[in-house]
Amino acid sequence: MSLSLKVRKIYANVAAFRGRTKFERRQIRRRIMGATREDDSVDTHHTNIEVNKLIQQHTFPAEVKSAKRLLVLLVPEHNAMSGGIFSIFSIADQLRRLKRFHGYEVVLMTRPNGEGETYFRNTNFRNPENVYRFSQLLQCTDVEELYLQIPEYATAHFCDDLSRQELAYLSGRTVFVNILNQNIQLMPEAAQLSPLKNLAKEVTQSVAHHAYFSQDMANKYGIPTLLLPAYTDLSSYPGCGFADKEKLIIYSLDKAEHKERCLAKIAAELPDYKLIEIKDITFDRFMDLATRCMFSITFGEGFDGYLAQPTLQGGVGFAVYNDDFFPSPHFKDYENIFGSGEEMVNRICDVMRKLAGNQAAYTDLNKRFAAEYDSLYSFGDYVERVKKLSLREFELFPSGG
Repeated sequence: MSLSLKVRKIYANVAAFRGRTKFERRQIRRRIMGATREDDSVDTHHTNIEVNKLIQQHTFPAEVKSAKRLLVLLVPEHNAMSGGIFSIFSIADQLRRLKRFHGYEVVLMTRPNGEGETYFRNTNFRNPENVYRFSQLLQCTDVEELYLQIPEYATAHFCDDLSRQELAYLSGRTVFVNILNQNIQLMPEAAQLSPLKNLAKEVTQSVAHHAYFSQDMANKYGIPTLLLPAYTDLSSYPGCGFADKEKLIIYSLDKAEHKERCLAKIAAELPDYKLIEIKDITFDRFMDLATRCMFSITFGEGFDGYLAQPTLQGGVGFAVYNDDFFPSPHFKDYENIFGSGEEMVNRICDVMRKLAGNQAAYTDLNKRFAAEYDSLYSFGDYVERVKKLSLREFELFPSGG
């Protein structure tokens, strides 16, 4: 059976719920299947969206519909995987567990978008969450206070993407907006937040990196600020030491000026190693590779999951230092962190050869680098910071505010 036919059958079965009698449901199924049986060129993507919308409609929680206080976390409209998406799902999970403190009903929704894109389940990593679409807020007629968590990239045009009905809905309620500032390079200019500030009673931000948790950042945007680093529970992924590592080097999908030259040099000088780009795989598959690999390379933020996860699994990662994401300049003192892309190209093979040939040096570097993460992140602190977010207890305030 083709994928498109399977999708149509799911669509037909879900759509049949609209029928009030068994006969009506059968007729709906026949009409949908009959209309498409001879046409395998049917727009499967569009059908998938319609299936997701039907499932969203039939499963929209009654407690969310009737909530007086509602906290909504917005996610991208595509069923995709990234560190930011993973983090938002993690925050949602902890917020739900902390309800006894904050009293909000918690729900994940895809951001408003003109294309009507949405999905119901993120299938790229283990999670218990159902995802709904922003327009379903209109069903929540009892809401008096709404607390929106909006990813930084979506803030500048958030108000432009609202329908007239959605804008009227928000305008008639007490709305708080927190910007999930997980990547400072994706934050808009301060002036672009004006529409949000006009819509909401207050706009705040939580920042995911120590590097830009500062008074200057609170002043730049004129909003209260909270440090909320991402936390990834890796307890279900056992690590492995030097002896069990494979001649495998994984690297990030990010674009960088030095990327191709770096990979070409590794391929030429270390031909025994297999190079794998992390692309279009589940988190479980990524963690399998992150555990088995001898080395990893990030060509993106630097202080990110491509550096952290392999390190915490017993390996060694490589990155180019930058002030935007690394929490301290002292990280440049590590031999696996380079001062520039050019230095990475020139030195990475020599460092890899040295570490691969010296178990003690490899293990020592791993332990020292893993200790850096242990000093910055803990589950207990993470939960407390999510709690602060829910209670709107911010740590830095604009000067004079």
